Amino acid sequence: MKVLTIGLGQAGSKVADLFLMEDRKSHAPHTFECLAVNTAISDLMGLQYIPQEDRILLGETEVKGHGVGADNKKGAKIAEEEVEIILNRISHMNVSKMDAFLVIAGLGGGTGSGAISVVAKHLKRIYDEPVYAIGILPAENEGDIYTLNSARSLKALLPSCDAVILVDNGAFLRSGESVRAAYDRINEEIVKRIGILCRAGETRSRRQVGEMVVDASEIINTLRDGGVCSIGYASEKVKREGLFTRVFKKKQYEIGKASRILSVVKRAVKGRLLLPADYRSANKALIIIAGPPEQLDRKGIEKAREWLETTITGTEVRGGDYPLLKSSYVGCVVLLAGIGNAPRVKSMLEKVVQEKVGVEPQKEKDLESLLGDIDTL
Repeated sequence: MKVLTIGLGQAGSKVADLFLMEDRKSHAPHTFECLAVNTAISDLMGLQYIPQEDRILLGETEVKGHGVGADNKKGAKIAEEEVEIILNRISHMNVSKMDAFLVIAGLGGGTGSGAISVVAKHLKRIYDEPVYAIGILPAENEGDIYTLNSARSLKALLPSCDAVILVDNGAFLRSGESVRAAYDRINEEIVKRIGILCRAGETRSRRQVGEMVVDASEIINTLRDGGVCSIGYASEKVKREGLFTRVFKKKQYEIGKASRILSVVKRAVKGRLLLPADYRSANKALIIIAGPPEQLDRKGIEKAREWLETTITGTEVRGGDYPLLKSSYVGCVVLLAGIGNAPRVKSMLEKVVQEKVGVEPQKEKDLESLLGDIDTL
């Protein structure tokens, strides 16, 4: 799946920069093209891989390259006034070869938080390709202004794009660790999962073609109904078995491969989601198993699909494999779409509504009702 990625603000631009780095060193054909957009010139200068011509400074007249200071309403205003600068640069890129757009931002900040829904809205207005978003939520201890910004940004973002993949910074913090110290690791988790998802159907040789290929249409169909999404990941180191084991102990070998795949899928879904959520409330899912070709077992993938089909609210579970010839791990990426129960998001919205009206909101309110009580950008 070929994706035009637009990083907005400091957090979004750093993730986009990392996408480009990982993409260019991958054995697969180039999957990502990336732009970075910001109102702070120093953040744009700090990027390493996105070309200078693909780094866009907004609001130069208004904020003189110094950023908007966590004011996401100002970030949205500047983006709306200058969105043509972004669109003009995109028009000179090879959009016809892209399968989707991906806009990325930290939802707690200023520029990215305000601009992400504006850019998504205009991309949907002009192009037929789907527009997806990665929204990074601040940890609960990062401060009230970042929580408020995230709630406002999410309210604007959900109706502006085709699906929103949320990331909870707090879910990746180690004991006693600051969010700033964890940024690089969190960004790597995002890029690893999305990278496997997008590269699975992009191959250079017949040996890298999976038995059950996952192409762009599988991802698009999984995300078609939109809403809040999350991605799980787990992996397990494997021993590269010799010919004797594969031939003369075939039955035990096959059983071991299938049970490993099911185990890795369950770990990915139950414990390693970008946004911790009730995986059972998902409407659709997509499983990708990556690893050495001899470890990718069709029966194991089918068992994992059957387990997930009987577990989630919806019934559509797609699955496939992604052969990695030199890998010593079997890894699993699980995309969960249309999540109905995300306690982290609900608690964030409840906190903002309570501070706004001074009364604790009713616990039975769903996300849509809570979003209705949030200020607009």
